[in-house]
Amino acid sequence: MANYEHYKIFCKIVECRSISKAAGQLYVSQPAVSLAVKQLEDSLGAKLFFRTQKGVTLTTEGATLYSYVKQGCALIGAGEEKLKELGNLRAGEINIGASEMTLRFFLLPLIEKFHKNFPRVKIKITNAPTPETLQHLKEGLIDFGVVSEPVNPDCSGVSFKSVKSVREILVAGENFKELRKKQKVPAGDLRKYPFIMLEKGTSTRSCIETYFADNGVEITPEIELAASDLVVEFIKRGMGIGFILEDFVREELAEGVLFKIDLNPEFPPRRFCVASHSHIPLTSAAKKLLEYNETEISNQ
Repeated sequence: MANYEHYKIFCKIVECRSISKAAGQLYVSQPAVSLAVKQLEDSLGAKLFFRTQKGVTLTTEGATLYSYVKQGCALIGAGEEKLKELGNLRAGEINIGASEMTLRFFLLPLIEKFHKNFPRVKIKITNAPTPETLQHLKEGLIDFGVVSEPVNPDCSGVSFKSVKSVREILVAGENFKELRKKQKVPAGDLRKYPFIMLEKGTSTRSCIETYFADNGVEITPEIELAASDLVVEFIKRGMGIGFILEDFVREELAEGVLFKIDLNPEFPPRRFCVASHSHIPLTSAAKKLLEYNETEISNQ
């Protein structure tokens, strides 16, 4: 049975019209090329070449075979070259799923560094809350996702790797300045305050609900919003208090536009995690992008 190497040699001889030239371009010996031709002819039961003063020429049977296999060899060669490009990050695409927070406070600086070094790799980001990102991963729409805890425990086939610890804080504006004076505000005392929250289905909202449930407190938000920056804007305008990622409001806290409310008990930290398929390895490009985070951790 002939194999791909036999056909590769066959096509190269046709291109060069010479066994010796074909051997040189393939970096193999001339006897090895001649042997491959003989093995191919024996396997097919047909003579493929005859010698002339100018080299070798295809027989009728050889010309028929070449008309079929030349495109296949070209496609295989193109495929091999494309794989080399992907491995060297001269081409390719990364499909990432991320929430607003994980994109801004984890992925963005990594993508910026990666893009400077590998500008020919396309990056597609699907922006969605954690539950949707995990569903996109299961459906094969993304290579990996960066999600925030908590995650649905029913995530068979998905592995998680912690990459960053984060914390939400409770903040308010001057309309609720009485809370600034208290050193530790019991969770139960917050029932009488209007809350601005992200809509249900987000990991942040789940964390908040769990915190109050664990402390025997029931809170119903006055306003529910789809994005964290909107939550901040509504709090700044004095329409309520709310939990927000600490990194999200560093500027407002520094300027005194908002202040942090200390809680008893404290609101627990959580983590950003990279979610990937348990049995499907990441592409070379995806692994290289995430290596930038490993480098930053090792340099800290």
